Amino acid sequence: MGQSHSQSQTHISVLPNEVVVSILQHLPPQEIKSAVLVCKSLREMGEKPRFWTWAVVTVNTKDDLQKLKRPRLQMVQEIDVTQGSHGGTGVQCNWIKEEGLADLFQVIGEIPTVKRIRGLEFCKGIQDIEPDLVVGVLNSLEELKLCYGFAEEDGEEDEEEDDEEDEEEDEEKEQEMEQEMQMKLSTEQLELLFTAVAEKTNLKFLQVSGQDMLKDMDETDETDKVDEMDM
Repeated sequence: MGQSHSQSQTHISVLPNEVVVSILQHLPPQEIKSAVLVCKSLREMGEKPRFWTWAVVTVNTKDDLQKLKRPRLQMVQEIDVTQGSHGGTGVQCNWIKEEGLADLFQVIGEIPTVKRIRGLEFCKGIQDIEPDLVVGVLNSLEELKLCYGFAEEDGEEDEEEDDEEDEEEDEEKEQEMEQEMQMKLSTEQLELLFTAVAEKTNLKFLQVSGQDMLKDMDETDETDKVDEMDM
């Protein structure tokens, strides 16, 4: 006679927290989103910020700033302020570009893990923000374009673009070329920023153009800690 086997199931709640956390750490983003909906215990553990560092937070309107105050997003690394590409119209869509930068910096100042802000260079009003706050946010980034005026195209275009993904990237770059960059810092902001960079920085790429003290910066070695410079 054949031997029968019974299969028992173990509920997630009886597992040690260390085991559950280890499981969550190995889940891809989409499965993390699903896991926190399974039960209260999983939600409580899955809400920890370390499981959401991959999230890209879109900020186009003032209401969007509330996203950055969620407990799960307190270790987020990337914010997208490229208005218009993720919904919103008219005044709402342009809020972050026209007047919302100071509010955004106030919130980001409480999240030191932010390394990338997509579209930052097209937002107005940075000169009106308190210098220490500007320096704290910008010096924490890995890539920064301190550019004022219209972008200039660097290099030659490839003769053939067979990959659809490459073509999409080229279209995005062309759209950016049509926008005027707004990252013109005050003299005080620039001096404080480059002093901070000389001491310690997360910056790996720094592009500078259209700044009043550009000539003076060319003669200093305050940016030696940046891996790649474009001035």
